[in-house]
Amino acid sequence: MIDVAHIKVKGGNGGNGAVSFRREKYIPKGGPDGGDGGKGGDVYFVADNNSATLRDFKSKEIFKGTSGEAGAKKKMYGSDGEDVYIKVPVGTLIHEVKGDREILVCDLFEADQKFLIAKGGKGGIGNWRFRSSTNQTPYQYTPGVLGEEKKVKLEIRLVADVGLIGMPNAGKSTLVNRLTNSNAKVAEYPFTTLAPNLGMCKLRDGQNIVLADIPGLIKGASKGKGLGDEFLRHVQRTRVLLHLVEAFKAKEAVDKYNVIRKELEDYGNGLAAKKEIVVINKIDVTEIKESLPAILKAFKKKKINAIGISAVTGEGIDELLIEIEDVMKNTPKADFEVSKPVKLYTVGNLPNRRMVFGNKPLERE
Repeated sequence: MIDVAHIKVKGGNGGNGAVSFRREKYIPKGGPDGGDGGKGGDVYFVADNNSATLRDFKSKEIFKGTSGEAGAKKKMYGSDGEDVYIKVPVGTLIHEVKGDREILVCDLFEADQKFLIAKGGKGGIGNWRFRSSTNQTPYQYTPGVLGEEKKVKLEIRLVADVGLIGMPNAGKSTLVNRLTNSNAKVAEYPFTTLAPNLGMCKLRDGQNIVLADIPGLIKGASKGKGLGDEFLRHVQRTRVLLHLVEAFKAKEAVDKYNVIRKELEDYGNGLAAKKEIVVINKIDVTEIKESLPAILKAFKKKKINAIGISAVTGEGIDELLIEIEDVMKNTPKADFEVSKPVKLYTVGNLPNRRMVFGNKPLERE
């Protein structure tokens, strides 16, 4: 999965102001009439639910707003440049890169959330605006201002209602396919899933929820072992954890459960405190079906009401959906801490700009 990308963004340049004088029949000295240049296009990031990776940014790394057109005679303004809207997955963190520093400037945690990353330059002033009683034939004008140019780091932290966790080959992708219209790859070998899979699941009350299949975790994942902590950070933004366990014996089931719980605790960031649904998968397998009462009893001793299902045949799925619906009703929508951006000031947005620059205009009035 490509969940980190580095790109460059640039606002469009402002168009130059025009130098022109009115010259018409019977009006040989009509005076200045050069218009102002148009504003350059801005560059925005927009959170989009239809994407889950930053793969597109590997083939295109520079995004530019269109430049504004120059002013023209007859006091005509130049056309403004077109804005650029860059779609990124919901849960994308926007970092502005300044030298060796990466400064968080926005956390796009909601669908359709929009953020202005690079402003287009202001249009220049035409000579018509320089006319005065002592300067009746002004040749002065101002060029358009260059658009902002920035280096940006994008980082995804998936936002999902339910995050499926568990050891490799526990059947998470199969369950996602069962509950949603996803077509995640499934196979009989560990680490089949190398990137989180997302899907939309409709509950009995008509509510649509987003499920995320987090790639298999193993002992030492929080320290970078196996697939490592690359995907543990995605779990931070799920409202509920669905812990899938595959085991033939009660002790094996509890041991596998404890391994993943230990990794959540070691990783920190509130993962271990999230609400959790424990599911025993693959009860279509005879050995697991026979051991299911003992497995459920072992979890009962830990004060955990586990559920037995088969993601392949669909057995127990209705009970699981009821449990998900009940837990979701009692879980806040935003059950994660939104990253706090840093406010970056420029010449244009200084709160005390007048104290610094006096009454000198910094942009076209």
